[in-house]
Amino acid sequence: MQLIQIDVRELAPPEPMTAILHALASLSANQCLLVHHSREPFPLYEKLLASDWRYHCETNSKGEIQLTIFRPHLQEAFDHLRQQGLSE
Repeated sequence: MQLIQIDVRELAPPEPMTAILHALASLSANQCLLVHHSREPFPLYEKLLASDWRYHCETNSKGEIQLTIFRPHLQEAFDHLRQQGLSE
């Protein structure tokens, strides 16, 4: 599994959602997206679930959001990557 990162912390709404959706559209089957965000993108979650994406959200020590988005077939690989320290 390959981790692709984008940073939307400095973007004004609705630019973060647009950037995230564009990034997801360009992912290959073995890639997942790590989004660095300034807040939880609650409106995005419904879109992700409706499009058969999985996601995991964590807040880092600076209070910033790290949102990982991936396809269901990558769940096991994501779990393994998370155990190893995804954001380190």
